[in-house]
Amino acid sequence: MNEIPESRNNADLPRPRQFSEPMQNFQTGELPPLKRRGAESGSPVHTQEFRIPKKAKTSDEFQTQEIELPEFPEEEEDFPGEDIDYGAYEEYDRPARHKKNASGSAGTHKKQHKSTEVSKKQTSRNQPKPVHKKKHSHGGGFLKKFIRHIIVFLVIIFAIYSVISLLLIRQLEKLPRGERTVTSGTLDAGYVRSVLLIGTDARNVGSERGRSDTMILLSLNSRTQNIYLTSFMRDAYVNIPGYGSNKLNAAYSYGGAELLMDTLEQNYQVSIDDYCVVSFMGFAGIIDAFGGVKVSLSDEEANALNVILQSEVNELAGDDPLSDFIEKGGTYLLNGKQALSYARIRYVGNADFERTSRQREVMTQLLQNAKSRAVTAVPKLISSAMPHLGTNMTDTELYFLSLRVPFAMGYDIQQMQIPADGTYTPADIDGQSVLQVDFDANVQLLRDSVYSAPAEVPVQ
Repeated sequence: MNEIPESRNNADLPRPRQFSEPMQNFQTGELPPLKRRGAESGSPVHTQEFRIPKKAKTSDEFQTQEIELPEFPEEEEDFPGEDIDYGAYEEYDRPARHKKNASGSAGTHKKQHKSTEVSKKQTSRNQPKPVHKKKHSHGGGFLKKFIRHIIVFLVIIFAIYSVISLLLIRQLEKLPRGERTVTSGTLDAGYVRSVLLIGTDARNVGSERGRSDTMILLSLNSRTQNIYLTSFMRDAYVNIPGYGSNKLNAAYSYGGAELLMDTLEQNYQVSIDDYCVVSFMGFAGIIDAFGGVKVSLSDEEANALNVILQSEVNELAGDDPLSDFIEKGGTYLLNGKQALSYARIRYVGNADFERTSRQREVMTQLLQNAKSRAVTAVPKLISSAMPHLGTNMTDTELYFLSLRVPFAMGYDIQQMQIPADGTYTPADIDGQSVLQVDFDANVQLLRDSVYSAPAEVPVQ
């Protein structure tokens, strides 16, 4: 027997009758007498004729009998589409609206069809909806993973770079900031970062001042993306604040790096706040750390190099006086001591002009080597070079400056000397051979090169 769903089992529907006696006498074929069912209170009594068959073999006559049927509510209710089994007397017990009509009523079929559709809709609401997982395209997932890996890789590289930078910074000799008297340099720009490099013959940059043979202003210009190496001639006749007029290199002897920066600001109008002092052996150690520099020597330069090696550099290094000699001119990969001796040659060629040119040449080669050998040079820099360097910059300032180094590696390197050719006149003052300088012309030259900025492109 088909079961009526719990949600459709209304209390007002008739229930199958329970029989206490057999439903049919199978020997005689007779059916038990029909019993009338009492009508529900308040319901009108209806009568309906039923044909009661007699024995099929004897007669086709039918007897009629009136029975009372209860009145059912007229409102439409939802019932399952399938037939309901009401027992043996199904035809008599079935409600009129569920009674099978042989002729078929169009209205009944429509109601049954509508009831079946509503039942299906309600059943579909009760069933859980399938969960559809979002499909991710394979290309999008791969791109996200690739970007994530790139970010992780860059973070690791940045962390390694920061650790190496801090290790190098900690090895530098920290020098106190002295008093400054001149801070009115007109050549200043936020896109230019300058550090004054001072080369000295002192053995210990922290306790000795020594003589300043090299004065190079290293400037990073982010607008033009150039590195400028500007040599200031030591024989330029300048005004030294508090000491009168004298050669430029006398400023360092009188008052150290602070007085030298004041002198440059007052005479050439360049703003300089930071400096780095490099001893002779520190310079040689940096050259060795980056694998040496390639230089073409004349026979005269090779001979002068050997003289400086024997008389000064080998003694400072504690080596044999005749070590690292070069027999004749040619192109060589010079080590640290040889490069230092080459940069100190003064009496070959045009005296101090060619010496500053050699110094800039070595510095240019050094910066070029640093682009490809920065990582391998770290151990030697820490052990033999950095302890011979001193600076007035703090660790924080040095670290932020080091963050600009990777970007500056792609910059072009430009060289120049101050005073430039045609802007000075040789002179003999108080028994000294000096250079009388046209300061206005050189200030303009610095403004047009080191502190230049490309013209803005007009908006279209």
